[in-house]
Amino acid sequence: DKIPHKQSQPNAYQLIMSIGQKIGALQGLEFVKGEPLIVPEPGHVTVCEFWATWCGPCRDAFPHVTDLARKYKAKGLRVVGITNETDTSKIRQFVDAQGPRMDYTVAIDAEEDAQNKLMVPAQARGIPHAFVIDASGVVQYSGHPASPDFEAAIAKCCDSVPVEKPLALPLIKESREELQAKKVKELKKILEDR
Repeated sequence: DKIPHKQSQPNAYQLIMSIGQKIGALQGLEFVKGEPLIVPEPGHVTVCEFWATWCGPCRDAFPHVTDLARKYKAKGLRVVGITNETDTSKIRQFVDAQGPRMDYTVAIDAEEDAQNKLMVPAQARGIPHAFVIDASGVVQYSGHPASPDFEAAIAKCCDSVPVEKPLALPLIKESREELQAKKVKELKKILEDR
C-alpha cells in the first residue's frame, strides 16, 4: 500500500515575486536611525536596501545609497536600510559609527516581515540587495544597489510622482498704510488666514 503524498500548498511568500508586484506595509520594523515611517510610504517612492554589519560589499554601498537618498529627497524619495540582525545595541553602534556614510533611515527586521515580503519572493541570494517601490506600492526594481539600473529605477519612479503645487496665498488688498493702522490682533488674523 502506498501512502498518498500530500502536496503542500505554497504560501504567499513562496511565490516568485516579479517586478510589478504590489506589496503591503512591512510590519515589525524596529527603527534605529531616523524617524519611524510606513514602509513603503504611500505616495512616496521607497527604497528598501538589505544589508548586514558583517557584509563588506554592503558597507561599500552605503555612500552610494546615501548620495541617491540626498539627490532624490526633494522628489519625495524615502530610503530605509534593513537588516535582519537582532542585536539592537550592536546595530545602533555600527550605524552610529558609519556617520554620514549611511545617512538614511535604518531599521531592524525584527519580525522578518521585510525578508518574507521582499527578499524571499525575489529569491534574492545575497546582500546588499535593494528594492525600488513606486508611490503606489509596486516593486519596480530588485537587485544590487550599485547597478546603474538601480538609480534609473529611482529616477523613473520619482519623475512619475505628481508634484503637488503649493496653494496660492490670498492677496492682501490693503495698502501698507492701511496695514500699519491695523491693530496687532487684526494683523495676526490676516496671517492666520494665510
